[in-house]
Amino acid sequence: MTREDDELADRAERGTLRSKPGTARRGRTAAEHGRRLLMEATGAGTVEEATRRAIGRPSLTPGVEGSAPVLQARVTEELFEEVEKVASDRHVPKSVIVREALEQYLVSH
Repeated sequence: MTREDDELADRAERGTLRSKPGTARRGRTAAEHGRRLLMEATGAGTVEEATRRAIGRPSLTPGVEGSAPVLQARVTEELFEEVEKVASDRHVPKSVIVREALEQYLVSH
């Protein structure tokens, strides 16, 4: 953002920003303009995707807000490709496969 953008945002938050006559949008025009700005700002292709990007992913722990801890591990190319294939076959993210595998391992040990 530029300094001018920051100043405009501050004025809008304080309620002192006034629109130029003839530039105010209402109804469908306002909604369409807002949607376009949201898509541009988030780089999303749909309103649902933009919303997810804006508010983040849901917590993995029911009733707990905030982000979940992250584990990182290096794997062989072969293991990576296997995880990718299983995830693709099941139409889920790779993280779901890794999480399920880790849970199964911990239960059995």
